[in-house]
Amino acid sequence: MRRDPFAPARAAARGLIFVLLFIALQRVSFLIHDVQGVSLWYLPAGLSVAYLVRFGAWQAGWVYLAIAGAGWLQSPVALNHPAALIGTAGYLLGAHLLRQGTGWQTGRLSLQDILAFPVLASLTAGVSALTAPVLYLAGDLMATPWLSVVFDWWVGDMVGIVVVTPPLLLLSAARQVQGGEGRRSWGGLPWDVVAPFILVSPLTWLVFTVAAPQGLRLHFLCFVPLLWLAIRSGLTAAVAGSVLTTLCMALLMPQAALPHAELVSVQLLVLTLTLTALIVGAGATERQRDRARLMHLALTDPLTGLPNRHAFLKAAQDRLRTDPDLLITALDVSRLKWINDTLGQASGDEVLVTFARRLQASVPHHGVVARLNGGMFAVACSPYRPGDVPSEPMATLRAALSVPFALDGAEIQVHFLCGTARSTPGTTVETLMQRAEEALATARQTGVDVIDSSAPTRGSDGKASFSALHCEHDLRRALDLGGQLALHYQPQFELATLNLTSFEALIRWHHPERGLLAPAEFLPVAERTRLIIPLSVWVLQEACRQLAHWLTLPEAAHLRVAVNVSPGHLHTGQLHQDVQQALAAAGLPGDRLELELTESSLLLDPARANAQLALLHAQGVRLALDDFGTGYSSIRHLRDFQVSTLKIDRSFVRRLGEDARDRHLVTALTALGHELGTSVLAEGAESMEVVDLLRTLGCDSVQGYELGRPLPAADATQLIRRPPAPRPAGDVEEERPSREQA
Repeated sequence: MRRDPFAPARAAARGLIFVLLFIALQRVSFLIHDVQGVSLWYLPAGLSVAYLVRFGAWQAGWVYLAIAGAGWLQSPVALNHPAALIGTAGYLLGAHLLRQGTGWQTGRLSLQDILAFPVLASLTAGVSALTAPVLYLAGDLMATPWLSVVFDWWVGDMVGIVVVTPPLLLLSAARQVQGGEGRRSWGGLPWDVVAPFILVSPLTWLVFTVAAPQGLRLHFLCFVPLLWLAIRSGLTAAVAGSVLTTLCMALLMPQAALPHAELVSVQLLVLTLTLTALIVGAGATERQRDRARLMHLALTDPLTGLPNRHAFLKAAQDRLRTDPDLLITALDVSRLKWINDTLGQASGDEVLVTFARRLQASVPHHGVVARLNGGMFAVACSPYRPGDVPSEPMATLRAALSVPFALDGAEIQVHFLCGTARSTPGTTVETLMQRAEEALATARQTGVDVIDSSAPTRGSDGKASFSALHCEHDLRRALDLGGQLALHYQPQFELATLNLTSFEALIRWHHPERGLLAPAEFLPVAERTRLIIPLSVWVLQEACRQLAHWLTLPEAAHLRVAVNVSPGHLHTGQLHQDVQQALAAAGLPGDRLELELTESSLLLDPARANAQLALLHAQGVRLALDDFGTGYSSIRHLRDFQVSTLKIDRSFVRRLGEDARDRHLVTALTALGHELGTSVLAEGAESMEVVDLLRTLGCDSVQGYELGRPLPAADATQLIRRPPAPRPAGDVEEERPSREQA
């Protein structure tokens, strides 16, 4: 470590300043003295102890020089040097004892430090007062009785240490924590510094200039505001008030013309009440620190040190008042469970701490970052530049957080998703946070970041927006009351003859205020709130009931119905019983029902899914693998899960006439399905050209808007009775919704 060449010069300058200040304070201190000229208010004692505590015992040479020099200026005798040695030893003892309590060095005093302080001051002053008998024995001190001089010397040094040492050591702690509500101020200055000047000075002036000449001894009244300040504002106010009170008394006592005995009693009163104020102030400050610590724990995430949800919402609300263009982004670390399971909880915590640190560094200084729970974080900030769209701050965050993490000597890429909501006029921070979390939920389903820039009170169609909370409430009510939910049926045709073979049941919700709602508007909420289970049971029962009705028609003897099964329903373990009850209630055999599942839902718990599907297969229920080609697309799944129908996703079918690669993929998937003994159905046929191509490529069945839209049960019945002729290719089609909208 490189040494500072100017350190000795600075130390020497500091020592000289100390010596000069010591001599000046000694001159002031002798304004209050006894009949023998001994100061009853010896400020240099407190200065010396504070100097040795702050800069170390090796500064004792400067203390010795200051005592000897001040003594020589007062009375140039040879005994100044032994007296200086005794005084230096006393102050060294006091400094050593003070340094044992770490609170005096850090500025965070405990009640124990303050309670030990009077004993320490008494010992220090006692050693220093031994100078008096030395001077008396040498004949330099002509006093009778000399013991009274020793007592006065001891009192003067104690007063100086008690009054001067604490404020000098606590200068660095002038901004101590003063409770959970923050420090009060007056004119920009802290209240605990201003209050002593307002309360102490006038009262001390009245006691010594008005009451004392009239023979009224009301000196104790000077400490009433001091104790009140100590209780109310803590140690800083107690220290400031004690210094000011003692200073005022020192300046005003000569005007009171008190006799020696009363002067000593006043100094003992100063000593006692000052120590009392310091003890009371330390206790009050310790309670304030405890409250502040509890408040900090209540508002802070203990792992990352970031604000928690409550603190984040409060800070974001404050920002929203001044910044109407606020963005709230919810982030979710995707691989946290894998890291915890693979590398251990400590590694997962390390990733979270590093992620939080990077996130905080990538957000502008005026932004707010919080950890909400688990691997979920939140950011509230303004667009980085005027006119920025929400995607630009999100891109900045993603760039900063995409750097690999170093963990146990290896690099790990931590993936995360974002959901962002932008404030609009009238937005509350709770609504904005809810929209951000809903956007994040959508991002989890789609795998891409989501931005919600819509107004919270109006949708794009001018209707009031449908929040998740209202959606859950209304959907639960719809399930309880009935009459609002309905099934629409999209026909599926055999490609060779274009004969109707089955219907896919698709749920719709006739909301009493918002009209007809598509599944994309309420199924995500049903999934998150577990309402998907009773909703799926209702769909099963209604689809089976409707199919039983159709089977009474001569034209529908061959029909089946297909029902989509949600992952939540599949993995409850109740799917087999629910299907069995629905079939029994409708009086249907199992082979009339086909359950459509996606590969991703099967892989959440393959063992449980296989057990459920084996029971259903034993009943004759058919299984269709939906959206094949977009997920894992493992051939093993076609074998292990005993798939009856392979549904090729619409993304490969939609541009079949334009993209040769899609034609090759459909051909390969069709051949694969046939080799494994499964029927192949193509979704999303939107023109007769595509229908003809699918027939040429060998697909067995087709489903799409060209041949049939989702229909209410009554219209589907008409379709069964009067199958429509295929429309010629080239007809102009209206815009078709996606599968999610359907």
